[in-house]
Amino acid sequence: MNKPSLTPTTRLLHWSVALTMLGLISVGYYMVSWEVWSLYPIHKALGVIALLLVLPRAIYRIKKGFLPADDNASEALNKAIHFAHWGLLIGTLLMPVSGMLYSGFGGYGIDVFGLALVPNNYTENGAVPFNETIFVVAKAAHSYIAYALTGLIALHMLGAIKHHVFDKDTTLLRMLGRA
Repeated sequence: MNKPSLTPTTRLLHWSVALTMLGLISVGYYMVSWEVWSLYPIHKALGVIALLLVLPRAIYRIKKGFLPADDNASEALNKAIHFAHWGLLIGTLLMPVSGMLYSGFGGYGIDVFGLALVPNNYTENGAVPFNETIFVVAKAAHSYIAYALTGLIALHMLGAIKHHVFDKDTTLLRMLGRA
């Protein structure tokens, strides 16, 4: 059954958050794997901006509700899909928040392209955390959320491919505004 195209607002919020999070997660893995410290200021600034994209999307999605369940899927699968969508929404919120807590309380500061939101706390020995406990918890959370969110994004993308290639339905086309 063909369903109508999704609203321009739904598509804009989805794709802006999706591309931003994919970019930030990719850069994050790259920075950590290759120790490219010069990318951290850009990553942090874009992370703050990402939160400004994610918040309206989360509010909109909660206000409008999630898209209806797939009529052809089992109840268990629809519950798993609903859980995954909540995971994506919460993960995209927690990712920038945990990064900001990690950087801010870790003494690294938060700077958005020259605008200092949180000052750094550098000494000759490096950054001194403002709060060691929050710093350690937020740093671990940022890492674990990245892995969980990566997995959920991969499942989400595989689901879109399944709908388009195997089910031959209009799910992906609707998200592209072409249904």
